[in-house]
Amino acid sequence: MKYVLVTGGVVSGLGKGVTASSVGVVLKACGLRVTSIKIDPYLNRDAGTMSPFEHGEVFVLDDGGEVDLDLGNYERFLDVTLTKDNNITTGKIYQSVLEKERIGDYLGKTVQVVPHVTDAIKNWIESVSVIPVDGKEGPADVCVIELGGTVGDIESMPFIEALRQLLFSVGKVALFDIFLRSDVNCSMNCFCLWDPVFSFACMSL
Repeated sequence: MKYVLVTGGVVSGLGKGVTASSVGVVLKACGLRVTSIKIDPYLNRDAGTMSPFEHGEVFVLDDGGEVDLDLGNYERFLDVTLTKDNNITTGKIYQSVLEKERIGDYLGKTVQVVPHVTDAIKNWIESVSVIPVDGKEGPADVCVIELGGTVGDIESMPFIEALRQLLFSVGKVALFDIFLRSDVNCSMNCFCLWDPVFSFACMSL
């Protein structure tokens, strides 16, 4: 399994979802089977109870999952059928970690963001990415992961750390960063580009 990570910096709503879907279409045109995961670093368990004025419309999957509208783009662009597990939220991750803690899976250890939360994120990504979504047998060749929000937000840090750790088990990850060009005279040295790039470099991504 190969992974492609799509991120954005400075402000949200830059078109990461459309970019992730388009990258998937290009890979599919090359003969590869593609699946997608959307990471939303908010504490809501899903998008069902969120205000559409803040977050946009909710997309309802075939399994009843109420998810981010980007998953609707993935399904239409790639002709796949995703599940609610293809949408990872901080709420889902923390809920799964706390459920494990309550039944004693951590054997009385102090439960922390690293390693317990980051391990939960990695395990979720690796388990969901191998689920067939195109009606064929076996896992896809490539998983396109969109990290919602903006790089540098405190909410995204556990996910970025988990993705950094994921490199050690899966090898290289292709990274697309979408940035805001504040004006037509903005050079490639502008803050909008280099702030997320610097953040990734500091985290060894």
